[in-house]
Amino acid sequence: MQPFDLSSGNAQYLEQLYEQYQLDPSALDPQWVVFFKGFEFGYLRAEEEEETDEGQAVAAPPPPRAAPSAPARAPAQPPIAEAPPDQSPPTYLDRRKRERSDKGVYGLAQAYRQFGHYIAKIDPLGHNRHSHPLLELSEFGLGEADLEKGVDGGGFHGKAEGSLRDLVAQLQSTYCASIGVDFMAISDKSQLNWLEEKVEPIHNRYTFTPPQQRRILCQLIETEEFERFLHNRYVGQKRFSIEGCEALNPLLDTLVEYGVELGVEEIVMGMSHRGRLNMLAHLLHKPYEIILSEFEGADQQDTQEGDVKYHQGYSYDHITRQGKKIHLSLSPNPSHLELVDPVIEGIVQAKQDYLHDLGRNRVVPLQIHGEAAFTGQGIVAEMFNLSQLEGYRNGGTIHVIVNNQLGYTATPEETRFTSYPTDVARQIQAPVFHVNADDPEAVVHAACLAIEFRQQFKRDVLIDLWCYRRHGHNEADDPTLTQPLMYQEIGRHPTVCEIYIKQLIAEDVVTQEESDEIRERVQQTLDRCQEKARRLQVKPRTSVFGGTWQGFSSAGEDWEIDTSVNPRTLLKIAQKTAQVPEGFSQHRTVKRIMEGRLAMGKGEKPVDWGGAEMFSFGSLLLERIPVRLAGQDSQRGTFAHRHAVWHDVKTGERHKPLAHLDEDQAEFAVYNTMLSELAVLGFEYGISSADPRRLIIWEAQFGDFVNGAQLIIDQFLSSAEAKWQRMSGLVLLLPHGYEGMGPEHSSARLERFLQLCAKDNMQVCYPSEPSQIFHLFRRQMHRNFRKPLIVMSPKSLLRHPRCVSPLEAFTKGSFRSVIGDEDIERPEQVRRIVLCTGKVYYDLLAGREEKKREEEALVRIEQLYPFPEQNLREVLASYPATEQVFWVQEEASNMGAWSFVQPLLDEILNENMELRYVGRDEAASPAVGTHKTHQEEQQEIVDQALEPANEVVLADVQAEKADTGSG
Repeated sequence: MQPFDLSSGNAQYLEQLYEQYQLDPSALDPQWVVFFKGFEFGYLRAEEEEETDEGQAVAAPPPPRAAPSAPARAPAQPPIAEAPPDQSPPTYLDRRKRERSDKGVYGLAQAYRQFGHYIAKIDPLGHNRHSHPLLELSEFGLGEADLEKGVDGGGFHGKAEGSLRDLVAQLQSTYCASIGVDFMAISDKSQLNWLEEKVEPIHNRYTFTPPQQRRILCQLIETEEFERFLHNRYVGQKRFSIEGCEALNPLLDTLVEYGVELGVEEIVMGMSHRGRLNMLAHLLHKPYEIILSEFEGADQQDTQEGDVKYHQGYSYDHITRQGKKIHLSLSPNPSHLELVDPVIEGIVQAKQDYLHDLGRNRVVPLQIHGEAAFTGQGIVAEMFNLSQLEGYRNGGTIHVIVNNQLGYTATPEETRFTSYPTDVARQIQAPVFHVNADDPEAVVHAACLAIEFRQQFKRDVLIDLWCYRRHGHNEADDPTLTQPLMYQEIGRHPTVCEIYIKQLIAEDVVTQEESDEIRERVQQTLDRCQEKARRLQVKPRTSVFGGTWQGFSSAGEDWEIDTSVNPRTLLKIAQKTAQVPEGFSQHRTVKRIMEGRLAMGKGEKPVDWGGAEMFSFGSLLLERIPVRLAGQDSQRGTFAHRHAVWHDVKTGERHKPLAHLDEDQAEFAVYNTMLSELAVLGFEYGISSADPRRLIIWEAQFGDFVNGAQLIIDQFLSSAEAKWQRMSGLVLLLPHGYEGMGPEHSSARLERFLQLCAKDNMQVCYPSEPSQIFHLFRRQMHRNFRKPLIVMSPKSLLRHPRCVSPLEAFTKGSFRSVIGDEDIERPEQVRRIVLCTGKVYYDLLAGREEKKREEEALVRIEQLYPFPEQNLREVLASYPATEQVFWVQEEASNMGAWSFVQPLLDEILNENMELRYVGRDEAASPAVGTHKTHQEEQQEIVDQALEPANEVVLADVQAEKADTGSG
């Protein structure tokens, strides 16, 4: 600790430190703790020494200026009553001792609020802590002798007129029973006050009526019997049972029923596989016979690949007990358990926007997690960080952690170092309710608190549902191999149904006979539904074109459409985006760029890439098609080509020119995102899957940054339509191109995307002209189907003098999947066709001009998937004398498009055409590390492609160099 000035200027700061010391000494630097302990000891000794020899007190001097005052939240002290005539008035020391006692009581109450959850009875298996050092009476200057003394309650909101013993009992019943309230990480005073006032007056225990208790019991029995039925009838089949956490279903039912009363109209859920089938049956009311038919082996109705039953989604219009309607939807989820989290958040925001839910009240996200995955998978922390950023707020999520205290076979001690799996959420200061799943009434009460808090404050809230797993990770797994002692305890432990039935019988709410009748009815229903399931040979098909997808369809054979724009529209866009708001001080570079784009709109100069983007976005906005662009530098553009947001050089004020084209235009949103790819891409995917009417674009800072989001691409973007019939029109802009920037910023891993392509699941394009990206964006939105679009976008081509398009290219035609060589005057004399894609075309073009060659035709394949076979055949047919066809690429032979296009080209080319590869040799790293070596390799690619006398491809040259030790 640095030397500290104790002058009056620092008095307030010192008082704040002292207040923190009284609440939580561990939060301070240890040297401050020593300082305050010494201060208190010395101050007490000084007061005691002021007693006179006759036992009378003299007036004590005022404390030093820097002496801390009582904590701000301590209740005001009542005036000291006038002493009776036969008693001496209280001495100063008496008053100080009383004040210290009151502070101790206040500190005790605060400590239970802060640390009480550590000794709460939240573990159904009984492994709870019974004491905590920071809750000992001695920590607050109190002892056993003080327990019978009267206290004023220390700010506790419950009825606390009595002894210290009574107060401690009330604090323990509130904060140390079946619910441990963990909310002192919150810094918002209004949230703290709200939570205290909600839980303390009722000691955090709601009194349920007999009908409410019977409903909870019915839900528990349904849950238990469903799992037992599957266990006995379908031995060995995976179902990821919820047994040990049956209280999850009453919890979810409460969120739905009470949520409707608080204005919720729709809940969108994400959930891992544990308990999913049970939730589908009892919350979403997916018919038993449909679920059982999947166990019976009913086939998929269509040609889609499908997915296992415990990954499937479902939706349902639920009518509450009060007769109100709420739409419930469960999103499909892959086995990477938390991957769905940001997807759900994006879906919810899209639905809120569609419903104009500006208050974020009507659509609520609900995420159900496993405890080990919640802690271990980094996408959870990314999601929390994203939740309060501009463009990503949706009013808060309710998180339920199914905390069965095991992650497959790993114990909590092996998977985290913190007390709770929810500690990862401390970064967003969300309240947590740790609750014992064997106390279903406490679970339901926690659910009420959670949904009410979310609706009140529009912030995340967590329920940590402590339970156990009665079977192994799946029903074929033997958990006794790794947790023998734990499973001995579980084997002896009664189910929550048994516990709750015993409680209700004791309370005269139900009889044993009544509970048996409920159980028998459930069993009979399941038996009947199994018979129906056995007659189902084909699973019913789920409608995928409802809601916002109404009017869309599956993709047909024709993917092309006219995307040209009237010249007047382009001129309007150029003029509007060049207008500077009154009083706005524009950066001179931005001014120059916008003046250039105005000239482009007038047809006075060709259009570059930034201008083409602007025209595509602007034209869609004027057609009332919203555009959302997100990426780490998307407002300016990583390579400073876009300037979608201007910054006033004097005030810092921002201006989005594309948002001011017309009063009747659609919304234009562009966001600089946090430095994360996985969660952000998941969120954008979620929006695109829920709202096909918006152009949703995610842009990587460099193309290789998409590596961090590969899970979203593999498990959602490329396969969701095949697995779950869930479609998306998400666009990925991935800067790609070999320009001597080293291994990390050269490749967007084109080969990975092509390897994922099958059955027309997505589009992969590498456009080489500004007009192409213009038509590509517009084509994406003007067809009546949606497919993900992967774009290898440029870096150096953003300013390449030859990478421009005339205005006429925007006012006519559409995207061209293959571009022939328009510079060849006599195509009948062409002997060699050089096929390429993307940036390398300009290197080849410059090389051909330098060598003054006319025998080679440079043909660009702008869309690699779906592969444009018919268009390519037509272009190749225009060069009838072709003898050789070279595929030229910058990437190594085991990367790029070569391995993908080779078998396709072999089928297209005539027998008299020889197909050869020109490019870098196979490599482990995408590119070399020095600019000089890169230039040499790039020149060799051009030379090999354009020198007919030299039949050795670059790969052979590199091999020879390696053999001789040169280069």
